Amino acid sequence: MNPDKRYQLLKRWVEKSVNSSEIQIESINVDASFRSFFRFMDGGFSYVVMDSPPDKENNEQFILISEILEKMMIPSSRVLKKNLSRGFLLLNDLGPRTLLQEDLLEKSNRYNLYKETIDILLLIQKNGIYYQDRLPLYDEDLLNDEMNLFLDWYCIKELGIDSRKLIEFNLEKSFKHLSNRALNQKQVFVHRDFHSRNIIISDIGKIGVVDFQDAVLGPITYDLVSLLRDCYIEFPQKEIQYWLKQVYQKLKDEGIIDLSFGEFEIDFDLMGCQRHLKAIGIFSRLKHRDGKPNYMKDVPRTLNYLRKISKKYDFLNPLHNFVNLTAFK
Repeated sequence: MNPDKRYQLLKRWVEKSVNSSEIQIESINVDASFRSFFRFMDGGFSYVVMDSPPDKENNEQFILISEILEKMMIPSSRVLKKNLSRGFLLLNDLGPRTLLQEDLLEKSNRYNLYKETIDILLLIQKNGIYYQDRLPLYDEDLLNDEMNLFLDWYCIKELGIDSRKLIEFNLEKSFKHLSNRALNQKQVFVHRDFHSRNIIISDIGKIGVVDFQDAVLGPITYDLVSLLRDCYIEFPQKEIQYWLKQVYQKLKDEGIIDLSFGEFEIDFDLMGCQRHLKAIGIFSRLKHRDGKPNYMKDVPRTLNYLRKISKKYDFLNPLHNFVNLTAFK
């Protein structure tokens, strides 16, 4: 459908939904998916409307996860009205600020924001046990499909490496270690995009969560590494280590995990490698398939995570050598 025509349909639907013809909707961001978001005011309240084409996005899953988070009392996007045939959803507005924007504030404020964010994550992991049967599994096929994005879109499309030449690097051996380690972790409710762009700070300073529709039952360190080894901002290792120990102790005290801190840290490291391979592949796909090259500016940071962590583990030597040879010549 012509974008202008779709916009007019969206605007008319919003006006009908709130029973007003005086609505002015404004675009608020360009999403990495096929979705678009708009903000508008009505009766002194701010709302967000999501344009999510049903042939490209799973809107039913978005609604399901929204309902689960609401039952868990997690501050997050709520679906107020919907038109599934069109892919229009009216949402509450959590606010325009994100952790990514707030990161430039003084360190003490950042500490408080991340403490609250981590408390929300722990609450999701603790209470998510009651909804596990409603979540798709983060199984071996999905883990491998995500890492293969790195091969298909970064190595072949972005770097121009011949697929036959790529086999010589034996990256599949490293990938196998990463997927095995992920599958052997404690499996919990995983948001799957729990990072600074998706953590909203409301006008009253409260934390809220968005972009949760890809939630799965998966490894317990996944969301934590998404937050602490964020593809968009980088923290000093000392800060990462502090939060890692804090989370470990709380999970241990709650009886959610039963392993040493050393093993938990290895899980965290290796989960990060899997996620960063996926992220680099997605950033490259956004550039080559979707015409959205801006995310490529975050690839060097993400590659550097891969280089540092893969150096720590002998079984990741193929991955470490590849990253050094291709990205850090």
